[in-house]
Amino acid sequence: MPDHDQHFKQLLQTCFGDLVRIVAPEIAPKLQLDRPTFLESELFTDVPDGEHRRLDLVAQVPSSRGDPELVLVHVEVEARARRPMGRRLFEYAMQLWLRHRRPLVPIVVYLRGGPPDVTHQSEPLETFGRPFMVFHYYAFGLSPSQAADYLKRPEPLAWALAALMRHRGLSAAQHRLACLRPAAAAKIDDARKFLLLNFVETYVQLDDSEQEEYETLLRDERNREVATMAELTLTTNADRLAHKNYVEGLEKGKREGREHGQRELLLHLLTRRFGPLPEATRQRIQALTSSEELARLAERVLDAPSLDDLGL
Repeated sequence: MPDHDQHFKQLLQTCFGDLVRIVAPEIAPKLQLDRPTFLESELFTDVPDGEHRRLDLVAQVPSSRGDPELVLVHVEVEARARRPMGRRLFEYAMQLWLRHRRPLVPIVVYLRGGPPDVTHQSEPLETFGRPFMVFHYYAFGLSPSQAADYLKRPEPLAWALAALMRHRGLSAAQHRLACLRPAAAAKIDDARKFLLLNFVETYVQLDDSEQEEYETLLRDERNREVATMAELTLTTNADRLAHKNYVEGLEKGKREGREHGQRELLLHLLTRRFGPLPEATRQRIQALTSSEELARLAERVLDAPSLDDLGL
């Protein structure tokens, strides 16, 4: 299955209001869902593992009632359902509360597993078997849900998420087409259509025979709108590969450019500290490719008594 982080983050940010209306319809009317502010740097320590974790999506949303003035909506997207997820969400909720002091709507979306549709889950915290606190959150299990139910909904996000759901009686090609028909017919801008199309094509993968069936279906006059929408995106494997290589090339260039600058800075600091450097030292530094190692050496220059102490 594709890496969900980039696809889901972009989709959920663009269709944020849809998500809240689907998952928490009783809360949605109380929020100004067209005015979210996404907090980009919510980095916490994952208890008890101790690893740093960046939360998938945290939005600050104005209340339509004014009290409370702002509400946080925290969304985690998980590749599969895991038993301790409720405890993890609780720990993140406590850290978000301590940092922002805002009421919270916690949501977890499971790509695989979990109960079907949207359910209200709770995580009891107990002392000697007696609960002293109960944490409540929403869980949305995609893979066990029925795509047909969500393709009837008015929210574009529902049509995209149907790509990961059960599609009883449909081939993969028919399922992809069913997910794209509502988007093709909807009065939404091309940028959003492109996003939905890209998401559905990413998660409804077709083999050669299924791709042939899909292309045959697209030639049907009844599917003209979907065929037209398909022209908005990359349509051949060669195009996709060229685009992927282009993006990866840009990222590699950025990374190599950053490391080159770090090496030059380190050489400058070492020369100021120890005078002209031996050629062997220069060669060792030029051979370093780790940005973290270059940064660590630069931090130690002022305190190191000699090049030998730096391992250079």
